[in-house]
Amino acid sequence: MGDITKSAVSQVEYGTSERLEESTVMTSKPRWSHLHYLTGLKPGVVYYYRLVAVDTDTGLRSESETLSFQTEIKAEALRLPGALSGPPYVLDQPDTYYILTEDVSADGNAFQIAADGVTLDLDGHTVVFGKNTDEQVFGVRFINQGRGTLCNGFVVQGERSGNYSCAIRSNSRPSPTEIFGISTDVHLKCAYPINFLSQASDVQIHHNHLYSRVTEIESRHYPGNALLQMYISGGNIRIHDNLLTEGCHRGIYLSESGINVEVDHNDIRHHQQYVNGYALIPCANADFHHNKITSTGRGAHLTKENIQFHDNYFYLSGHQDLDDLPSGSRPFSHNLIELHGIKFEGEEVVNCKVFSNYVRIAQKLPSDSAGLGNPEDKIENGVYLRSIPAGSGPTSLTDNTQNWETGRWRQYYVRYADGFPPAYISQSSLNTLTANLQGSAGPQYTIYMKWQYVPPTPLNIACYNVQAGNEVYGNTFIALTGYEDRDIRHGGYGDTGNWASTIMFVSMDKGSATPGMYSIFVHDNTFISNDLFLNSSSEVNMTVRIENNNFKLTGAPHVTSRESRFRAVGTPLETLVNQGNNQFSLNTDWKNPDINGDGRTNITDAVVFLLKRRQSDHILGDWNVDGREDLSDVVALLREILSTSLTPQNEFTLDALQTVDDISIYTSAAFARLESVGMDGL
Repeated sequence: MGDITKSAVSQVEYGTSERLEESTVMTSKPRWSHLHYLTGLKPGVVYYYRLVAVDTDTGLRSESETLSFQTEIKAEALRLPGALSGPPYVLDQPDTYYILTEDVSADGNAFQIAADGVTLDLDGHTVVFGKNTDEQVFGVRFINQGRGTLCNGFVVQGERSGNYSCAIRSNSRPSPTEIFGISTDVHLKCAYPINFLSQASDVQIHHNHLYSRVTEIESRHYPGNALLQMYISGGNIRIHDNLLTEGCHRGIYLSESGINVEVDHNDIRHHQQYVNGYALIPCANADFHHNKITSTGRGAHLTKENIQFHDNYFYLSGHQDLDDLPSGSRPFSHNLIELHGIKFEGEEVVNCKVFSNYVRIAQKLPSDSAGLGNPEDKIENGVYLRSIPAGSGPTSLTDNTQNWETGRWRQYYVRYADGFPPAYISQSSLNTLTANLQGSAGPQYTIYMKWQYVPPTPLNIACYNVQAGNEVYGNTFIALTGYEDRDIRHGGYGDTGNWASTIMFVSMDKGSATPGMYSIFVHDNTFISNDLFLNSSSEVNMTVRIENNNFKLTGAPHVTSRESRFRAVGTPLETLVNQGNNQFSLNTDWKNPDINGDGRTNITDAVVFLLKRRQSDHILGDWNVDGREDLSDVVALLREILSTSLTPQNEFTLDALQTVDDISIYTSAAFARLESVGMDGL
């Protein structure tokens, strides 16, 4: 989709004529980017196709123009498995195009690309690796020192393999590599979808779906985990037009430095379950742009020099994280640490330009699913495991199919039977949960986490080089807390509170820069918050320029009461900000759903609003606090009216109103109600 702010579900209609007799399955969750596989195609045939997208915000269906392509006939390709022994299948004939003709399963390694000029085309088939081994193994491993290509299929991790297994692995290869059209699914401890360890150069990774269900890692420090990890030694790296989904730590992690490193137009929805799990971590000299991140977790971590970071879109939320501090300590602690949008950190983050990005973090109140739901939806429900118990007692539940690390499920909850409340897990061992159970376990149990609040900090600044010269301009940063005034508090590391701040400073106490220099220059941005504009872990004494910005206080979902929207930054910085030609908009009076001004909030306000909406393009406020006024604000206002309406004739529930498409239904009910109350209700 062209508009980075939009998402949709989609399918591809295709066939041998423009009637388009076939179609792929409609995707289940809206995304900006889309990857579909057309199956059953024959070589040498012309096919017609079009993309169908349904906007879940509006219900509108859109169709691309009908296009066509002709499938190739690869007469000279080698068909696999054929007579080749394996697995593992060693592809060692130079300049050869290999085509997989059937699904392949391997107890250990599946494929090794071992010669220059090899292309492995999976042709829509599935490669399963690591079905039954204690060793670290790989689905496809590049071991050649020449060009290699992997494309068109699925690489899936099996039931049992060693830590740090990878769907796709390249090690110590400064050689041209291309990967496209691949979908991964990994799930065991420390597994990677794609891992390029050391000396990566001349790499093109595009049009893939990198999916991981991994929930366990060795440490959040080194090596951590990522959906795509690459250690760069040369350059000419481009990673673009990929979907990256879930995982438990990082999204795209690039280490070291290179020339012509570009990461763009990727759609990332990762799940940070361990501290410092950012969606994007650029290497030095990289250009990251036009990426869309709708993650449950942190956004971007800038720690190196000369990074260009621009035109990216972040729509984030988050919760508590697991932390091994010091590294390797056990059990993991559950820490409530700030949720960063874009973070500058360290001595080496210098000469970086961050511009034209959109970063919104709206933190909701804690949620408890009671262990209902499936692990595939853990981002929403917190459910990590659904299994069958072998037995239970008053203080324990046993599952002999498991092999857990000691303490793995400490501080989680177990739903063990209907009719009893979930129980807090005080300890876990190899196959046993320790918890106070009020009854016997039922036929299934789930282990889940209650998601807790962490403070949003869309711009987090920890630049420790006084001469760093970093610059932030032309961005929109939004920080929202769901907490009311009486519940707002501030705390230390590991339990930081429930506030929100558009800018957060961390340990910015290294002194002043030389005249004309600065650690960071923040100018010409828009900052929107319902709580704080500036916050700090300690008084800021470094040279920080904050000039020509627009700070807006919003009343959505409510506004907190503060004597000042600055906290703990120190008088010198407060003075500089107030003298820096910054604009402060503190009026939130427009945020009133009583549209007709009769002192009540009910269905007639919806009618008046919709009538005004028909007469004008003005939306009467940024009701969903995204920095824009558009149709999505209509939905937000109507939901606000529903949430406060006392009209008994209203048959709709708040959950029923999710999209602009639902407005037509609600409007019909509103006008029906209007007929019964008469025009005097307006």
